Amino acid sequence: MNLKDRLALIKSAKDNKDKNAFSPPRRRDMPQGWIETAPSVWTREVDRPCIGAPEVFFPHLMRPAPMLEDGREGRGGAVAQSVDLPPIPAGRIVFFDLETTGLSGGAGTIAFLSTVGHFEGADLVLRQTFLGDYPGERDFLASVISHLSEADWIVTYNGAAFDIPLLQTRCVLNRIAMPPIRHIDVLHDCRRFWGRKVASCSLASMEALVLKKERDEDIPAALVPKVWLDYVKTEVPRDDQGELLSLVWQHNVQDVVSLARLFILIESAYRSPDSAVVQYAIDPAGLARRLMKTGRLEEAKRILLMVRDRAELFELTETSKMRALRHLASIAWKERNRNLYVNTILAMDDRSLFGCVAKAKLYEHFLKDEEEALVWAKRAREIALAEGMEEDGAQSDMRGSALTIEAIDHRIARLARKIAKMNSLSAR
Repeated sequence: MNLKDRLALIKSAKDNKDKNAFSPPRRRDMPQGWIETAPSVWTREVDRPCIGAPEVFFPHLMRPAPMLEDGREGRGGAVAQSVDLPPIPAGRIVFFDLETTGLSGGAGTIAFLSTVGHFEGADLVLRQTFLGDYPGERDFLASVISHLSEADWIVTYNGAAFDIPLLQTRCVLNRIAMPPIRHIDVLHDCRRFWGRKVASCSLASMEALVLKKERDEDIPAALVPKVWLDYVKTEVPRDDQGELLSLVWQHNVQDVVSLARLFILIESAYRSPDSAVVQYAIDPAGLARRLMKTGRLEEAKRILLMVRDRAELFELTETSKMRALRHLASIAWKERNRNLYVNTILAMDDRSLFGCVAKAKLYEHFLKDEEEALVWAKRAREIALAEGMEEDGAQSDMRGSALTIEAIDHRIARLARKIAKMNSLSAR
């Protein structure tokens, strides 16, 4: 193809594009309840009862300023004390989720369905906004932003990594100003509270584990993008496409309902941690760490002490219990609290490698009982061998640790020398 033909082809494509740019949007028939608020943009409102919905929430207990969304401290310095701040009405918090054309989050990913929910008494009022075709995206985004702007806090599930950045990107591309928001991503809390109990912290996993809920007639999340893309490409949607689209709308509603129920449960854990950690089978160490992040050290210690002294209240594996006791021992060490440290180490599992080594250290350096320390060091060596460690120093990720065979052998030899020296002095 010569240059003249190429230029003619480009001009033809440009002319067709200009014609399409001014073509009116396709008309779509929508089910009853949907209202067209702009070309290719529809909204509807549905209600769902939510048992146990409180009148007020304490979101500042979950994310006190200047804490970042992932729980780290921001540039403002220490986490502010927020225990005494007043609650806010439940209706001032919205629960937000998007359905999109993919999970990449790049500039080519488009959001086509939004659900924003808020409480009105015992009901969760859900406002859905649906994009029927590409030309309506700007109006779609403006509608979503207007709903979010009405709230004091926005709650999402994985929104910090996906929904909020995607919404910001699409707003930038469409020249829409997105106001600053205060955001809580409850996925971060779910990972810390229950992440060790499930293979995946997906919303479906949390529904099954925490909410004891199974979905009926739900569409797999992986199929959602294809349903919308096929719908947009079809001039006159078929009946089966309409049925699939209805499942997508319902899927998005169920996501937000589950999100709201999870938030109620998690927020109550921050408000009343002592009872919530038992009632909802929350990992005590995970909750304690979150409380410490928010400046509530004494409450964190109280939960860990419950694990140590009243383990029968919890349904914990030995691994979970040891994790809590290790955290408590670390707190005691930093506080120079000798009694707390000693009693916590003594409460550790006798069949745990870490517990046996910790007791060997305790008896050698704190209680000055080398013979008892030697007993625990030898037991630690037996456990290490039973766990498959090698005689020459073992696992690469533990090299240099007090839990390797090499380190344990060094401790045993040192203790044996100390005992022999003391016996020699006694004999004189």
